[in-house]
Amino acid sequence: MSAPRASAAIRWRYEAADAHGAITRGEVDAATADEAVAALRRRALWVIDLTPADEAGTDGAAAPAPVGRTADGMVGGMADGIATRLQALWDRVGGGRDEALLVSTRTLATLLEAGVPLTRALAFAASGDTDPHWRAVFAGLQEAVARGESLSDAAARVPSLPPRYAPLLAAAEASGSMAATVDRLANDLEQRGALRARVQAALVYPTVLATASVLGTLVILVVVVPRFADLIADAGGTVPASTRALIALSDALARAGWWLVGAGVLGAAAVRQWLRDPRQRLRWHTARLHWPLTGRFEQEQAAAAYLSTLAVALESGVPLLRAMPLARGTVGNAALAARLTGAEAVVRDGGSVAQSLSGTLPPLAVRLLEAGEQGGALAPLARRAADAAAAQVQRLITRAVALIEPAMILGFGGVVGFVALALLQAIYGLNASSF
Repeated sequence: MSAPRASAAIRWRYEAADAHGAITRGEVDAATADEAVAALRRRALWVIDLTPADEAGTDGAAAPAPVGRTADGMVGGMADGIATRLQALWDRVGGGRDEALLVSTRTLATLLEAGVPLTRALAFAASGDTDPHWRAVFAGLQEAVARGESLSDAAARVPSLPPRYAPLLAAAEASGSMAATVDRLANDLEQRGALRARVQAALVYPTVLATASVLGTLVILVVVVPRFADLIADAGGTVPASTRALIALSDALARAGWWLVGAGVLGAAAVRQWLRDPRQRLRWHTARLHWPLTGRFEQEQAAAAYLSTLAVALESGVPLLRAMPLARGTVGNAALAARLTGAEAVVRDGGSVAQSLSGTLPPLAVRLLEAGEQGGALAPLARRAADAAAAQVQRLITRAVALIEPAMILGFGGVVGFVALALLQAIYGLNASSF
């Protein structure tokens, strides 16, 4: 009886680029697509397209049936679809999609600096092991450029790209500095990603602590207290006021808990609808700037985003009056955006950039911009101001976490202490009444 054979190899047609950017086409024998890609990588080829050939494999085995023809294939396809959706959701929440954009942009910048033509560099960026969304985006950009369109026009039609992407590419096309501009874009994405990662890392422990505190309180009120209330009712006797208040709160939560959840969802929807009015949104965003801790954090974070984009635009040769609205597009607070719009009007009328932004940006940033104007080095000083604002954001996060953590611990400890006191008073009361 012969030993079972290994998986039959099939033939794959490929389109790939070599180390010099030249596109090559051919066929390779491999059992799976991953093995085919690995074989081509060993030949210093980067796969752009890979499809099974129509003919049979080298050992006479028939080409595999398409996935989905059998029950196992259908189940596997459904599982892959669910996994893909979960991965996409995680990427949006955790910043994985932004990191994938950084990888594609960095790949494009590196190839352009090495002298690879734009269409071939875009093909490389579209064939990497990154997010499928960005692979499709860069593949579309490559097709548009191959048709004779400008890269900036093609990027302007992609809403998922950052707002500054297309204008900066247009400035690079006008000045002939495409490689340097894409490299600046990649550096900016990297710095923003690093700042976001530091903020998220600082908020992990407070978030876990808050979740545990809320869940622990709900378990006590919904599970523990009702059972204890039944024991007290069976035993009879006088119940202390603290215990009655605790039982009433637990009973209300058990009876109206789902109604409270529904009311919260409806309230959130009403607030969202209310904020669609530009005037109400402006009032809301203005009020947020005056909140303790979060207000200053929002101002510093907006300043870091604004200054970073302003620096990239100026370094790429974008005129100041075009760079300021471009940077304003990264500010999500409507009140700050309105102030920045006023600053643009002042500069358009011949005013100073630093003076127009005074009161909107941090004082250190204003002083750096003023020095840049006076010394004719606005772009590098704007970059230093952006770095200073990012460092300030990190310091604010560190201080806030240092305050929030003990406050949450004391709050949850106070809740547990109140519950324990109420239950112990009831137990002591029942023991006293039994004698």
